[in-house]
Amino acid sequence: MSNSAESSRELVSALLQPRSVAVVGASDRIGVGQRVVANLRALDFGGELFLINPNRPRVADMPAYPSLADLPAVPDLVVAAVNREATVREVAEASRLGCRAAVVLAAGFGEAGDRGRELDAELRGVAREIALLGPNCLGFVNLIDGVAAYSGPLMEPPEPGTVALVSQSGALACVFTGAAAERGMRFSHVITTGNQVGLGFVDYLRYLARHPDVDVIACYVEGFSDGRALLGAMREAVDAGKRVIVLKAGRSRAGGAAASTHTGTLAGSAAIQLSVWRQHGILVATDPEEFLALIELCSRTPALTGSRVGILTISGGERLLIADAAEELGVPLARFGDATAERLAAALPAYASIANPLDTTGAGVVDGNTDAQRRAAILVTEDPNVDVVVACQDAKNGWIQEAHSSRLFRDCVAAAADAATAAAKPLMVISPTTGDVDAEAREYLRQREIPLLMGLRPGLGALAQLIRAQATGRGQPAGAGPADEPAPAWASPAPRGGVALSGEVSLARLAEHGVPVCPTRPAASAAEAVGAADEFGYPVVLKIDGQGIQHRSELGGVRTGLDSAAAVRAAWRDLAGVAASAGPGTGVLVQPMITGGVELFVGGLRDEQFGPVILVGSGGVLLEFVQDTAAGLAPLDDAAALSLIASTRAHRLLRGFRGGPAADMERLASALAAISRVAAQPDVVALDVNPLIALPAGVAVVDAKVVTAGDGGGAARGDAARDREPT
Repeated sequence: MSNSAESSRELVSALLQPRSVAVVGASDRIGVGQRVVANLRALDFGGELFLINPNRPRVADMPAYPSLADLPAVPDLVVAAVNREATVREVAEASRLGCRAAVVLAAGFGEAGDRGRELDAELRGVAREIALLGPNCLGFVNLIDGVAAYSGPLMEPPEPGTVALVSQSGALACVFTGAAAERGMRFSHVITTGNQVGLGFVDYLRYLARHPDVDVIACYVEGFSDGRALLGAMREAVDAGKRVIVLKAGRSRAGGAAASTHTGTLAGSAAIQLSVWRQHGILVATDPEEFLALIELCSRTPALTGSRVGILTISGGERLLIADAAEELGVPLARFGDATAERLAAALPAYASIANPLDTTGAGVVDGNTDAQRRAAILVTEDPNVDVVVACQDAKNGWIQEAHSSRLFRDCVAAAADAATAAAKPLMVISPTTGDVDAEAREYLRQREIPLLMGLRPGLGALAQLIRAQATGRGQPAGAGPADEPAPAWASPAPRGGVALSGEVSLARLAEHGVPVCPTRPAASAAEAVGAADEFGYPVVLKIDGQGIQHRSELGGVRTGLDSAAAVRAAWRDLAGVAASAGPGTGVLVQPMITGGVELFVGGLRDEQFGPVILVGSGGVLLEFVQDTAAGLAPLDDAAALSLIASTRAHRLLRGFRGGPAADMERLASALAAISRVAAQPDVVALDVNPLIALPAGVAVVDAKVVTAGDGGGAARGDAARDREPT
């Protein structure tokens, strides 16, 4: 369903906040109808509840009506808990009567054969007139307003929280809410979207982005068609101060002929999604455990005021594992100040290693003496270099003692909790392994709203992501406009297939749009090559060029450092033979040799979900080995281009590495923005720029390949000269 933002929110509100509900298919027999009625009553739904069953006058000790038409009033929401054939009839009847919304629980529509597709089309027709959730879903729970049009198990206990879960899978929604219950997490809403015949993910995100009682939106996504609309809705939530978490399942291939370029091999759709979401401050989980860790962390951690982390543990071996994982996952560890280090050395046993992560050695804790532990926690927490405190301590019932509780856990964590509270710094607890959490430990943390993250890598990975997302600027990068803005001209998919233009023609096309390309001349003879070299000045580079040439160096098709006319003549003769064996239309190009600078790769492709995408990262011969690329939505403006560059590892080189000169970032951003405008043109399927050389003063694009849906208006340009006999 495509709606403006305001109408979208109104439709979702009609669905999630009904004043009256009718359940079609209500029954006393165990099944979806019985569970929906039980869930509504379990939440003490405060509106009118109507039960529809043509075969029984009473259901669940309530009056039952034969049909919707027999009800004494028109309900706001109809829940269709009947088979697919009956569902279409009942939803059509609900629409005719003037009902505002419907939940369709049945499966067997667009995902199930010819008849299913026929029913799907009928249901879509009805969905234009009514706010519709499903089909093939479990419905929704709105714990804020006490509504559960839901056939799954209710949360335990069904108490409202600040986390909204939107899931394309009903079964996984149950998995997440069940695991969350064990950890004491609370939800505001659980929405299972199913096939999204009517309302879709974007609509629910728009509604939740403005909801005053929602702080975190957790999304399980299997597939989507309009990535920009989805991203726009997520950005709306991020800009409203919500934390948005995504767990994405499934992959789709990139569109067009991108596979014929470096871009197509380096950036599948999953990689694009990961990079684009992170560029916009959205947290991305890779598995259910990390998803739950992010939900726990985001729902119980206030906005961070800094990124430097201090970690406490009582185990030397654990300290080493934490240090390894922190480095690999990108957790920025604080360096303790000299005064802190001196005081820690005095407070802890002489054999303690004073470093971050800090092994406090557990001195005295087993015997019930927590003085050293508390002193160490205070010193670490008060250190001005520490912004975030982590206590790593096993929280499971393996430490059960005579009172069936983990005294060791409570003593160690309490020391850190008291210190963090006094210093007004956020604290999180990581239990290095997963499993059944000690009941007393769980209750202690729940009462103090301290996040407990299960598993060392999921926990530290979640923390690293939160720190990275919070560092992402709030400014909205180009290409990620509001979800309901009109689609630009390039939004329609490019045709399949495509023509790879020659390097000369590709460079010319880029130059026409303001990209600073290296001067390039075709040379159909040795004399023309020398003439071009004399014009450019020595040294120069000669290379073969033609449509379909991808790896010149592997063909022996490049000669560099040519510093004389004689060297140019000899190189041209060698390359003329290579060009002849490479195929018709292959010739030789001459360019001035660019020395110094940082080589970057810039790619573009037409993604099936996000449309035109631009990638940037380390380039040159290391492209395939380093694979340091970040993706953004094309076209970019200069500010978004700078942000994209800053998210790559190449950024360290561009700032001046080990005393080297810094690159001209202003001109680099301008060049990247210009390339992105070419990538966003309707006929461009994919492009590669490799290398783009970022210099201390200026930028030079040395080589490029553009793949178009046609011939680009000049694929044959210069071919006549190349077809002459070499001399």
